[in-house]
Amino acid sequence: MRIAPNHPRLRIVAIICWVLGGWWVVQLALLNPFAHTPLLTVAVVLISVVLLAVGIAFWQLATDKRAGVVLDTKGLMLNLGHSAAFVAWENIADVGVSRHCSHLLTLGSNQQLGFKLRDPDAYIQSYEVRLPAAHGPLAHLLRLLDRLLRPLQRDTKLPTAQQLARSRARTGYDVLVPEALLGGRAEAFVEMVQSYCFDPRRRQMLDK
Repeated sequence: MRIAPNHPRLRIVAIICWVLGGWWVVQLALLNPFAHTPLLTVAVVLISVVLLAVGIAFWQLATDKRAGVVLDTKGLMLNLGHSAAFVAWENIADVGVSRHCSHLLTLGSNQQLGFKLRDPDAYIQSYEVRLPAAHGPLAHLLRLLDRLLRPLQRDTKLPTAQQLARSRARTGYDVLVPEALLGGRAEAFVEMVQSYCFDPRRRQMLDK
């Protein structure tokens, strides 16, 4: 069973990011040319580029055919646009809801789905960095921006056990999934995951 992201919400976030990016450019253009400093110009351009990249990422995520959460008899495959990882049913110690925002992908999400893992290393070993699976000019621009902004990004590398431990200390959970990627409310997803996680007989229905 596959749960697709909330596509309209992702597109709204993308449009808001583009509007804000354009606003910063307009504000720079409206400033007195003599008030421009190299530092101000670089800062505004950098902010605009970041907002443009985030907007493109959200738009591409809304068209990514692989994005979302796939449930089967073995566990959950989390395809989150920037990454893909697998969580086995037996590896879930607890599941719940968090309001903590830890990543740009939490934009547009009021809550996050949280997982406490029995074996964080199994999750880390399954983790794969990726970009949304999409085609066209926006997809090529996203890949270009990703290469340009990669030196500024801290989370393009694989997560570590220490990072997951810090996440649990801050939020109560090792892994957080933005609500916008769940296609519905986080509370409803928690109930569904719990029903499969703690009832092995129900998991057999996922392959039917």
